[in-house]
Amino acid sequence: MSDQIPNIRFNVAKSYAVLIDVLKRLPDTESTVLSLEKTGKTGSGSPQGDQLIREEIMPNLEKLMTDDDVDVRFFASQAAKSYSDAM
Repeated sequence: MSDQIPNIRFNVAKSYAVLIDVLKRLPDTESTVLSLEKTGKTGSGSPQGDQLIREEIMPNLEKLMTDDDVDVRFFASQAAKSYSDAM
C-alpha cells in the first residue's frame, strides 16, 4: 500500500483487520460465516482462509507496520496482532 495520504493507509490497515476476522472464521465447508452466525456458531477457520491471510494480507500489513505515520503503524500492528493472537 503506497497511497500518499496516511488516512487512506490506516483505513486499509483497519480493513485488513476486519478481513482477518472474517477469514479466521471462514468455514471449511460450503457454508458461509453469515450462515454460521445465524445459527449462533462460530467458525473454526479453514486452511484456505489461513492461506489468504498469510500470503495476501500479512505481507501488506508488514509493510504498513514500518510506515512513517504513527497511526498507520498502530492500526497495521493491531490488525497483525489480531491474526497472531488467533494462532
